Amino acid sequence: MSNIIESATVDDIALYLQREEGLDAKHAHEQAMRVIDGFNDMMEKGIIKGWYFNEQSHLELLPSDNALKIIANQK
Repeated sequence: MSNIIESATVDDIALYLQREEGLDAKHAHEQAMRVIDGFNDMMEKGIIKGWYFNEQSHLELLPSDNALKIIANQK
């Protein structure tokens, strides 16, 4: 997986939100902090093991192995 930044920072996510959602810098940073808090909560619950920007510059979640097993069993 080339060109992937895992665990994108608050600043990276804030810039993404400014670009994609048209938020000003202050609100983008506040929203980015909420996003990171949500990601950390999902990590603590074992749902994801990280986040990153993909090659198209979209924010993606990296599911945990347990989450992938659950998804596979539901198919």
